[in-house]
Amino acid sequence: MTARTSTFPLHLHLVPAGRRLDFTIKAGSFAYVYRRQANQEWKCVARNACSPFLDTSVLEPEAAPEYLIRYRDASGATLGVTSVVQAHPVGFPARPNWVSLR
Repeated sequence: MTARTSTFPLHLHLVPAGRRLDFTIKAGSFAYVYRRQANQEWKCVARNACSPFLDTSVLEPEAAPEYLIRYRDASGATLGVTSVVQAHPVGFPARPNWVSLR
């Protein structure tokens, strides 16, 4: 049986606490969050994730991580995949900014 694949929307926001991913979850599906950095392999960072998902992992300033969401059903079959989004390093703060934490 082949997996049904389609494109679902994925939005990435850089926030003071990390990288926030906004995505939709349809009934009967589970969201798996994948991240990769610097052309490395994809790594699953969350299973059965809720939206919004906040990635608070400490990354190198030049990491420019990429994210995608893979939707699976209860049996583990892939239902769909989002397009890849990338956090550009110029968007990361160089150090904490207390003004932006309001």
